[in-house]
Amino acid sequence: MEINEQRVIDTFLGLVRIDSPSKQEEVISQHLAAALTALGGRVERDAMGNVLGRFAGQGEPIILNAHMDTVGQDTGIKPMIKEGVIYSDGTTILGGDDKSGVAVILEVLRMLQNVPAAQQPALEVLFTVSEEIGLVGARHFDTTKLVGRKGVVLDEGGPIGSIVVAAPFQDNHEIRVTGKSSHAGAEPENGISAIEVAATAINLMALGRIDPETTANVGIIKGGTATNIVTASLYAKSEARSLDETKLAVQTEKMRQAWQCAASLRSAQVDVQVTREYNGYHFSAGHPWIAYLAGRMAAAGFEPRLEKSGGGSDANIFNSKGLTMVVISTGMSAVHTPKEHIDIQDIVDATKSLWSIVTGLV
Repeated sequence: MEINEQRVIDTFLGLVRIDSPSKQEEVISQHLAAALTALGGRVERDAMGNVLGRFAGQGEPIILNAHMDTVGQDTGIKPMIKEGVIYSDGTTILGGDDKSGVAVILEVLRMLQNVPAAQQPALEVLFTVSEEIGLVGARHFDTTKLVGRKGVVLDEGGPIGSIVVAAPFQDNHEIRVTGKSSHAGAEPENGISAIEVAATAINLMALGRIDPETTANVGIIKGGTATNIVTASLYAKSEARSLDETKLAVQTEKMRQAWQCAASLRSAQVDVQVTREYNGYHFSAGHPWIAYLAGRMAAAGFEPRLEKSGGGSDANIFNSKGLTMVVISTGMSAVHTPKEHIDIQDIVDATKSLWSIVTGLV
């Protein structure tokens, strides 16, 4: 079955022109619901705006997932093609994360329109909202609506053929430091600076790349009202991730202890709240679904690459809910930046790889 290259590229270009920052997906949600309906799917949208399309066929349904939101608040995206590569005009992101995944899924569904019913694979297509701000759509989606138990998430960069077999656990930390205000010029010795506590705490932490499986970062610090006031309170947010849940627990505890030690040195108070953002997953090369995916990538002409990721995706949520979901590449590059781009050939090749996956079981 040949891919209509111009059609899939036109689909992608049309999708990135639809504004859909996280929490602003209503227009694209309706657009995708209509597209799936036109392709013969039984479609429903939930209260979050997630779109589920069911397509009848042979065997247990394969779940195909991509998210429809884009990172940040960029709107008015203007895609441009230069020497076979799609960019934005440089003032915004492109939105290939993850509209490349959406476009590839839609193209495979269109290709299946020309396949006899007896050779159609059963599919469940799920487009989620607000992935970029904490996997919100996937987190709230009722997976009991799904008949299928395994599938792929098209939301990764790198060479076509990449299969993410491991993704991290992540803890988020919210910190509130309470010191004591005073006049910074007249009586600074009577104050307890929450900013100084934070500086000491961060200096005590190991941050960045902790080991090959573990990372940590302090990402938000808010505090202070004026330079002539010793800052009495401060709010911070940090995170730790690891492919090893035990290592994550150790790193999170070390970060908690750093805050507590810094506060005690200055007679300040500190409250550290830890929440699990998502659980990780790990599949061996011998897992039946991984072996199948690797075989289908090879059959389509792509070298299977079993990868470990430092980032979370909807797959983390779905695996924690009892499904078997792994992420595969669409070739997107420099995502979340104005330099984001994707090769036209990678979109075409991602379509070839997905076609091989969905038709290989029939």
